[in-house]
Amino acid sequence: MHDNNPQIKNNVGFAIGTGRCGTNFLAKLLELEPQVKSTHERNALNETFHRYCKWYNLPVDHEGFLNTKQNEIFEDLKKNSYSFEASAFLSVSVKELYERFGAKFILLVRSPEKVINSYLVKGWYEDQFLQKNHNLALGYQKNKSFHHFLGRPAPIGEKFMQWQTMTRVGKLAWYWNELNSRVINLFEQIPQEYWKIQTLEEFNYQSYIEIANFFGFQPEVTLKQFENLTNKKPNGFTEVPTIVNWTDQEKIEFEQEVQSMAKYFGYQYQINLLPIPKTYPITFKQKFVKTLKKIKRILLST
Repeated sequence: MHDNNPQIKNNVGFAIGTGRCGTNFLAKLLELEPQVKSTHERNALNETFHRYCKWYNLPVDHEGFLNTKQNEIFEDLKKNSYSFEASAFLSVSVKELYERFGAKFILLVRSPEKVINSYLVKGWYEDQFLQKNHNLALGYQKNKSFHHFLGRPAPIGEKFMQWQTMTRVGKLAWYWNELNSRVINLFEQIPQEYWKIQTLEEFNYQSYIEIANFFGFQPEVTLKQFENLTNKKPNGFTEVPTIVNWTDQEKIEFEQEVQSMAKYFGYQYQINLLPIPKTYPITFKQKFVKTLKKIKRILLST
């Protein structure tokens, strides 16, 4: 049942995905729209807790999550005509958000090898998970932030045992495939006019106009503004590894794990058919920043 408040009806939209797929870029883009209040992952604990419960199918009431989100939306709409949030954390909350707010969703998708390489830099699955009973939801694992534990899922059951033996590339390949598969399954449970898929590789200014029309607001961002933001690459990383850096085992696991959803979205997933990325020499500044980050990680872990 949608919220009957006319202020909310047709005025709420979300961008979801695996993360590292353009959600922050789209949020920055919509910040330029004068009538839109745009945010990115604005309530990490609320969103990742709901994600954790949904991922492991835990019997938790949704009202606290939804009421918190409702208050945020009401606040957005006090001074704006549209409320938008881009958050990978909300990717498996589609059904609840649709039923409560009549929200629309855009799934942003990026080629799996690029998502995986970006998450390698972010530190996903650096440490082995500790699990005694693989048929239960994953217990607490040490992380820099609690919401990182909640937001970085693992398989359950027999798949968990296989997953534990995988390389980080293989584990992330599983995540890319599983997350996208779950979103498509959720989309099939709501009317088609409420969801849209956009690949990052084909995202251009015309795509943006179509996205704005899909959400239901008149876009005012110009082509020049779009191009300026594209060149800035918000939330981008330097020194991201590429498939050239992968071992043979990592390549095998990648192909096995991403195959089904890569085919669904039309991505090439066979390593020998993927283009060889350009490599650039590491600058002194990049080396310095990398060293500082390494020192910070060591200090935080002690």
